[in-house]
Amino acid sequence: MTVQSAVAAAKMVGTQLFTILLWAVVLELGEVVEACRELVLQDADPSTVALVLAVGHATSDNALLRHAYWRIREELCGATGVPEEWLQGANPVRLLKGGYLAHRTVCKTPLKVLSNALEEDIAAKHRQWLTSTDCYTLCQVHRTRSEDGGYPHFYELRLDHSDEILMTAQREDEQSPCRIYAHKAAGPEKSEHCQEYIGSVVPNFWGTLFTLYDSGADVEELMRRGEWLRGLPLRPRQTIVKIGYETNVFGDSPRRVAVEYVHNSERPKMENLKPRWDKKLNSYALPFFGRVKKASAKNFQLVVNADPNTIYLMFGKVSKDVFCLDFRGPIAPLEAFAVATAALAKKRAVS
Repeated sequence: MTVQSAVAAAKMVGTQLFTILLWAVVLELGEVVEACRELVLQDADPSTVALVLAVGHATSDNALLRHAYWRIREELCGATGVPEEWLQGANPVRLLKGGYLAHRTVCKTPLKVLSNALEEDIAAKHRQWLTSTDCYTLCQVHRTRSEDGGYPHFYELRLDHSDEILMTAQREDEQSPCRIYAHKAAGPEKSEHCQEYIGSVVPNFWGTLFTLYDSGADVEELMRRGEWLRGLPLRPRQTIVKIGYETNVFGDSPRRVAVEYVHNSERPKMENLKPRWDKKLNSYALPFFGRVKKASAKNFQLVVNADPNTIYLMFGKVSKDVFCLDFRGPIAPLEAFAVATAALAKKRAVS
């Protein structure tokens, strides 16, 4: 019998898989450790997550601790709140006062041991999604709407040369936040408490201001749910950028867009390059170098100090639900995608 098959057989015997993993770590049986860890990560659910937490803490296994953190956070912070069964004595998993998660009498682990897992996750997301490069990144935003053209709306950010999906986003209705997720993770079953969540774009009522927050949590709102969340490590969300649109109810002039950095205030404020009136086209126009195919009020270019020689972001319509999005540093990928989703949002006071 191979190591994998033996471990898979142990999977059927409740806590035995975790016992094997612990002994494999003690005896330094690397192959067995990897096989056990893979099964644990595949099959961890609300009934075993306390064991994942305990074993991850006992063995200083960062992969298990990260998995436990997000599984626990989804359960505690989801729309339905703390699972009732976690508060009942007969259930294998118990959430205890003081911020402990227990599995029967086998283990009791403080939730605060997950602090490092949260900090490492936030740092990794900032490195990947909030780090810019000096070269241009050429992308397209694909929008998917309901059959009648209504909500929800889904967005995909795809690399132009490979069609690789970098990020996805979902907007439930015209006033709801647009939640952004890594790769293909966006979907109706996903929330801001899953591991793939990387930020959200929150509009004001008039559609004149859009605020990009990072993957942190709205801690104040969560704490109102009760004392059971107090032991879970949470970091307040941080404001990254604010995207503003000048009020223009009558639509008698081109849209004015401004991007102001809050998280890194040393970066310059960016505004859209003012288009010029084209007598031949009988409309305002900008050169988009073949990247934009359709005329639209949504088309714009971001520059600094009205300098047309360096375009930091270019957004424009390619077809009905496909848009060009090209950007370069200091604009990071998450910031660029946020600007694009704001451009596609409903605006009551901007025609």
